[in-house]
Amino acid sequence: MPDSEDREFIREKIMNKAAGRRYRIWKVCRLAASAVLFGLVAALFFVLGVKYLEPRFLPQETQPTESIHMGRDPEESHTEGDTSLEGMTEPDSAKESDSSTETGPGGESDSSEGTGSGEGPNGTNGEGTGGESKSPEGTGGQTASGEGINGESSGGGEPDSTETPQTSPEEFLRQLAAQEASLAIREELKEQETYLASGWYRLVSSTMKVINKGLVTISSVTQDTDWFHNPVSSANQSSGAVIVTTDAEVLILTDYGTIQDAEALTVTFASGKTVEARVKKADSITGIAIVSVSRGAVPDDVFDNIVPLVLGNSYQVTGGMPVVAAGCPSGHPGSVTAGMISLVQRNAQGTDTAFQLLYSDIRMAETGGGFLFNMTGEIVGILTGYGEETPDFPIAIGISGLKGIIEKLSSGIDAAYLGIQGQNATAEIAEEYGMPAGIYVTRVVVDSPAYLAGLRVGDVIVSGAGSDLMTMQSLQRLLENYSTGDVISLTAYRGGQDEYVEMEFDVTLGTR
Repeated sequence: MPDSEDREFIREKIMNKAAGRRYRIWKVCRLAASAVLFGLVAALFFVLGVKYLEPRFLPQETQPTESIHMGRDPEESHTEGDTSLEGMTEPDSAKESDSSTETGPGGESDSSEGTGSGEGPNGTNGEGTGGESKSPEGTGGQTASGEGINGESSGGGEPDSTETPQTSPEEFLRQLAAQEASLAIREELKEQETYLASGWYRLVSSTMKVINKGLVTISSVTQDTDWFHNPVSSANQSSGAVIVTTDAEVLILTDYGTIQDAEALTVTFASGKTVEARVKKADSITGIAIVSVSRGAVPDDVFDNIVPLVLGNSYQVTGGMPVVAAGCPSGHPGSVTAGMISLVQRNAQGTDTAFQLLYSDIRMAETGGGFLFNMTGEIVGILTGYGEETPDFPIAIGISGLKGIIEKLSSGIDAAYLGIQGQNATAEIAEEYGMPAGIYVTRVVVDSPAYLAGLRVGDVIVSGAGSDLMTMQSLQRLLENYSTGDVISLTAYRGGQDEYVEMEFDVTLGTR
């Protein structure tokens, strides 16, 4: 038989067994049960995902039920046009630090100066204008003008220049008694110094009991890549101050630079409870930010122990005033140091504002930060670091000039941005240089709203939106009344060949 011959008899076709009706019903039921089970599992995962995953990956914007309002501090303690550095000013001499010390005519005085009579160490009265003297110098322990320790006349307070060749026993005993009295005075002064030092530390400790209830630690996590494009995570910690608590959220004031690129934020309260947080609004010019914590994330027992910190009046801060730095002045959250104000600078140039800068002698690390408090626990400044001209004195921005910005950020509103720096041209300066009085523009930020509107260095702004603008502070207050996208009209004078020419600028405010 040829190979090409077909062999039909060896071909087979495999056929499936015809499915019965019962089998088809069972298959449909199994499919329906699988669909129901899949739906239940999907619903379960959806509920869990909304509850636990949505706050982490899809944080919802929580607006407060009402706008936040901060009070404004009157600038009565200084002139807005003053651009010089003000040195230390002496505190009020009428206020005594020790209630047991009283000065006045006829009273006992612990100082070397005073009016009236003072009682000597051995109970004798030393009359004169000098009061009692506790100086260890002098052989007679005499007052500035009066009698000596043993009642002998001092001859107008000058020691006897006549020396006898040989000291008599009586004179030797008198000098010995004077030396013993001098040693006793020194011991008393040491005891007073120790008492005052311990009192200072007790005062700082009492102040911190108020401050600690409103301080928090903010932890941030940032994501980056190394040279080999591998993801790298880094964690950072900074301090924050609770300034407002509402039924919807807890608002925290902090440094924007430490949380600017954070992928995730957590806040640890004084009780040790840690919750998730988010940046509500921030201002890149002043370097401050408002962090929000949802009220629902804070347990009731923790929320009840939170005491918002008070924003004080930094315009009342003067040289020599004691202050406390808290937050992380040493670079570690929770650190504390204390000192006094060394220098107050008014009207330091800033973009769209004039800062009040507070210099102090506190010890602060290069990476430190936090807040400056007065001795009643009120925030008077935000620590920013060291300046080039004053490398030994940490700088804090006065809180009074920041209250308008803090109010807008706390209400979820971006601060309006113009983009100029200027100096206050007072009437005296204007008369001297033959120019209009107002705000002399010293810098215009490139591509800022002011730059795009046509303002240039050398222009003198005299009014805006119908209000006179004579100082940078008045410009800042004007901008606080407007929001991003608003258009304001500025009137300025530009110097020409022979005279200043009035010009009008319509500026569309931006976001800073």
